[in-house]
Amino acid sequence: MTGKRKLTVLMIGMALVAVVAAAGCGSTAASGNLSLSGSTTVQPIAQEAADQFMKKNPGANVTVQGGGSSVGITNVSQGVSNIGNSSRNLADTEKNLGLVDHQVAYDIVVAIVNPDVTVKSLTGDQMKNVFLGTVTNWSQVGGSNAPITVMIRDEASGTRDMWDTTVLGKTATNPVKPVTGAIEANSNGLLRQKVASTPNSIGYISYGYMNKSVKALQFNGVTGNLTTGLNKTYPLTRYLHMFTKGAATGLAKTYIDFVLSPDFQNQTVSKDYVPMTKISAQK
Repeated sequence: MTGKRKLTVLMIGMALVAVVAAAGCGSTAASGNLSLSGSTTVQPIAQEAADQFMKKNPGANVTVQGGGSSVGITNVSQGVSNIGNSSRNLADTEKNLGLVDHQVAYDIVVAIVNPDVTVKSLTGDQMKNVFLGTVTNWSQVGGSNAPITVMIRDEASGTRDMWDTTVLGKTATNPVKPVTGAIEANSNGLLRQKVASTPNSIGYISYGYMNKSVKALQFNGVTGNLTTGLNKTYPLTRYLHMFTKGAATGLAKTYIDFVLSPDFQNQTVSKDYVPMTKISAQK
């Protein structure tokens, strides 16, 4: 090969390297600020996703706050947050806010009791009567002679809305209220803490917050867990949502795509919830 031909080949090679490098520079990491607020049930998923997302994209700053589903929906509709986390569907009065739903997990809600409670299972009617105050002593449902202390979530909670609707029978024309004197907590974690430290108490939380400090009750003889939630033998289930104002774009879309990616769903979401990958496989 002559010197001239060698020079030509070398120049072509350098040009190819430059093209590859330029292409690599074009696929820059995500950057900018992104804010999420709302459901404390969705919060652990959102925060873990934020941590992993920012590690992969050092130029991105993702902040996650709680407050309850209603807060998240209000914030995203008013532009206070880029994404509103919710553990409930939109209410009829919220369906005209221009929000787009992104379902990110399938959740199970379980009734929990203080470890000193001997009752292991309640029927749907018994559970309803406990939370409405018709049943006030554990002896009325097969337990020891001790007054029942009822713990509930605050009114901004999607978990509260789901529980009142599914268990208590709340409807637009039947706005039932939990027993007078029920103790409210504004997060899953705080409610679990209150039940764990209060003798003879009962409450409800997302399955993702279960630990050994409390006991889960069976509902109509069925244990609430990922398996029974997925096969629908356990009735207290719901989707978890991330809402955006209009279609997700920019950093919000990139983040939600990350949350819905098979890796994050199967490796992170699946630890405490039913991942959307399993739900999609059933459809």
